Amino acid sequence: MTDLENSQRLLIEFIDGGDASQAAAAAGTIVAVVAKIDGPAAQIAALDELRLALANHCKTRDLSGEAEDRHVVIEDAIEKAMNDLQGKPA
Repeated sequence: MTDLENSQRLLIEFIDGGDASQAAAAAGTIVAVVAKIDGPAAQIAALDELRLALANHCKTRDLSGEAEDRHVVIEDAIEKAMNDLQGKPA
């Protein structure tokens, strides 16, 4: 399992269960992995791949309530990171 796949697993567990330590561990891993990728375009592509994988997982789960709220927070954070890498304002 790659670091990004592990991050995806932790984020899914956070979305499903709400354990903030899983989100924190995933965030730390994502930052470390993305920082090692050369060039903003490749970094953005990695984040977008993660975002799409989470969106697909959540779509198949038909989330609602707090789980959906957690998913939205994660999606927003990934999108903000992608915008920052592109130099777009938040």
